Amino acid sequence: MTTVGFTRPSVRIKDSVQEARDLGFDVMAAPSLEIMPGDESEFRRLEESVTEGCVVVFGSSTAVEQCQKFFGDRIADVFRGAKIVSIGPATTKKLTVAGFQVDAVPEDFSSYGLVDLLKGEASGKRIVVIRSDSGSDILADGLKDAGADLVDIASYKLKEVGMCPALLHMMIAVKRGQMDVIAFTSPMSASSFITHLEAHFGKERGDEYLRQIKIAAIGRPTSERLESLGFKPDIVPEETTFHDMLLAIKAAFPEQG
Repeated sequence: MTTVGFTRPSVRIKDSVQEARDLGFDVMAAPSLEIMPGDESEFRRLEESVTEGCVVVFGSSTAVEQCQKFFGDRIADVFRGAKIVSIGPATTKKLTVAGFQVDAVPEDFSSYGLVDLLKGEASGKRIVVIRSDSGSDILADGLKDAGADLVDIASYKLKEVGMCPALLHMMIAVKRGQMDVIAFTSPMSASSFITHLEAHFGKERGDEYLRQIKIAAIGRPTSERLESLGFKPDIVPEETTFHDMLLAIKAAFPEQG
């Protein structure tokens, strides 16, 4: 049986572990990030920024959830008249359940995909991006370069969980070669894990341990962060979703079932 390890936001751990087990993996997982609500001022700024005909980009399913929590029954009125863009399937599902009609989804479910999708209509257009306080510069820079009137809203904050028993267990498994592949679901989670690994074992040994197992990255931004840290991922799915990453890992280890 293939052993896969990953870190996920605390609220996603349970479902992510079950999803991996359902696909036949032995799983090691640890919380990487805590999701905290964005400041009230951000939601007030969001409401003031949405205008008739503007584009509203939801950068994650968590962004949808936080808007639902803050605006409640008023959510439909807040976004009335805006073109709704979703970054990918999980976000689209959340939006649909919340009663939204999603107008566009990029082919590549990432910041790069959103830039490619919107750059042709961005010039002079108000584009409101709703995401975390730790979003990469890829999306903001790309839309600004295309001439957008960009409003970037931090609907939630990501806080590192730090060292915990589950994370230490994962790091020891990496050292001992007891993990077949470690999967990273965001640039921030990749940076956090590698920082802890190198702090615990020392940079040289920590890097050596990590290089003895396969590395999976959920998409291009995460791949680029890993490469900047000296680790080129072995597995990157064509579609930027957690499920597709698991399927890509499964395809890479067919002999283990």
